[in-house]
Formats: sequence, structure tokens, C-alpha cells
Amino acid sequence: MSVKILKKTDEELLLEFEGESHTLLNLLRTDLLEDERVLIATYDAKFPMMTNPIFRLKTRDVDPVVLMRAAANRIAGISEEFEEEFRAMVE
Repeated sequence: MSVKILKKTDEELLLEFEGESHTLLNLLRTDLLEDERVLIATYDAKFPMMTNPIFRLKTRDVDPVVLMRAAANRIAGISEEFEEEFRAMVE
């Protein structure tokens, strides 16, 4: 996966995800929207083929990079936890 910053301000972040699908972007959006400091967390994907969707994060009183990093860490933690639990079930 390749990610490019298209725009970065104190309260807005636009990221271009090369070759990514709804799976990760929807997970990021859902996680970020749980934070009351997030005003907008959305992405634009062309249908039916998703080629380089653009993710937009707009925040209030917090650097959007801080929130994006926190969301990425939470998602990574959930993925690791699932992997461990699944591995234990099938062994």
C-alpha cells in the first residue's frame, strides 16, 4: 500500500491511498468517527473500481495526524488480537 499526503493543515488531512479498498478505509472512518474531536472522516472512491481513493479527515482542536496515528494503532492492535485468538482456536 502506498499513501500520499495531498493536504495537511492544523485541522485537516487529505490522504491518497493507492490501490486500497473499502476494507481499510471504512475501518479507519468508523474508528475515527467515534472521537468527538472529529468533524469529518470520509473517503471518495470511484465505483465500481477503486483506484486511489482520497480520505478526508477534519478535526477540531487537535492535529489530524495525531488522530490518524491513534486510529492506525488501535486497528493494528485489534488485528493482532484477532490473529492470536483465531490461531488459538484452530490449533
